[in-house]
Amino acid sequence: AGTSHQFYMQTGEVQELAIQKSAATPRRGARMRLVGNLLMAVGLVMLLGIGAWYGYTWYSNEQFLREGAAKGLVIEPTIAPEVAGQAVPTATPELPPPPPRLFAATATGAGANPAATPERAAPTRIEIPSVGIDSKVVTVTWAMLPSKDGINRPEWQVADYAVGYHQGSAYPGQVGNVVMSGHVDYKGEVFRDLHKVNIGDQVIVHTDKGEYMYVVERQVLVREEGVSEEQRLQNAEYMKPTPDQTLTLITCWPYGIDTHRLIVIAKPYQSALSAQSEFVIR
Repeated sequence: AGTSHQFYMQTGEVQELAIQKSAATPRRGARMRLVGNLLMAVGLVMLLGIGAWYGYTWYSNEQFLREGAAKGLVIEPTIAPEVAGQAVPTATPELPPPPPRLFAATATGAGANPAATPERAAPTRIEIPSVGIDSKVVTVTWAMLPSKDGINRPEWQVADYAVGYHQGSAYPGQVGNVVMSGHVDYKGEVFRDLHKVNIGDQVIVHTDKGEYMYVVERQVLVREEGVSEEQRLQNAEYMKPTPDQTLTLITCWPYGIDTHRLIVIAKPYQSALSAQSEFVIR
């Protein structure tokens, strides 16, 4: 009898546990459905956000191209394989007259001395007031990096949280090409708004010896991703030395996609009148 009683008690416990488990199963199922619905909702929001971002980026890029065409942006044609090796003509807008405020700075600016001979000094800071760019400048060099064909090729470094001055390019105030580059969408985004500059905008380059003023003369857009080696070499022509004083600023475009290089070329604002940019002694 004791054994039978014990058997019935154990059987009752098993049945009670089974009832508890069957009651818990719907609750777990409801929680799983809730978690699944939440994950789907989060995924949907992310897809909508990504779609909206790409849509806005596309609209912004198209607007830049339309406005750029109206203000003299030069879009370099990509070298097709059948015309490789042939010269590709490009249009060169004329240098506009310098802004009146720059002429006033020459005549009355405190400490201005255009006749002074500028000393050789690397840039330490760059300003483009019209688009809110104001960044320190550090010197960068190039490194040998492996390419897709397995051959190591030289590639210029890009500074983080600063504009990079290409070592070996001209110093401000000297004859030659002062080359600077900066990130558009990475570590500082120092040149995020470089595409907003207009021809005639003022660019101020600071050194430890003084500052130099330039005027934007030309904007060029070249494709860099998915192009031939010849195209890359042609793009690099903009970094070569020049026979006159030139300032060349380089960044990627469009924001977050980086298939092209945006190149902004500036000249000393007095270039139409003399060979010297404005030099202010500090």
